[in-house]
Amino acid sequence: SSAIEPLRIANQLTGQILFRWQVLSEDGGPVACSNGVPVMADGAWGGTQPQGMVLVCSGVEPEGQASAALADWLRGLWRRGRVVGGLCTGAYALAKAGLLNGHRCTIHWENRDSLLDEFPGLNVTEELFEIDRNRFTCAGGTSAIDMMLPRISAMAGPQVAALVTDELIHHRQREADERQRMQL
Repeated sequence: SSAIEPLRIANQLTGQILFRWQVLSEDGGPVACSNGVPVMADGAWGGTQPQGMVLVCSGVEPEGQASAALADWLRGLWRRGRVVGGLCTGAYALAKAGLLNGHRCTIHWENRDSLLDEFPGLNVTEELFEIDRNRFTCAGGTSAIDMMLPRISAMAGPQVAALVTDELIHHRQREADERQRMQL
């Protein structure tokens, strides 16, 4: 929701449909969030060929959760020129698909070491979000908002991105290189 809500607000503020989204799951059924709340899916990812950006969202304990079929589907989208990204631990699915090789990426600080253990060749930063060519990753939580604001700015202008920030009561647009954790 932290990635979708800024897009919805940009549409609302401009009175245009600048952004569209679908929520997809493996079988098209609802998926339980890590807090147990079910999220309804619009369909199964295997039967779709989305246009534009494709973001993978994952939850706690993502190691081994991304299937080979999902990795194949993501690689196919990438070969057709889709922008791909990972929200929080969604970076695991991109790594399994080989789509983060040679790209900077980030993940929630709790999962950074385990991602590097499984995929030691990756360039995993500690940034809030990374936009490296056509790969988008973020640390999760509100960093998804920060990752979407440059996309909104590119599509609708920096004034709209600033208004979206205000609507979200997200005090300011954070830069990618800001730290994930508070300094003690």
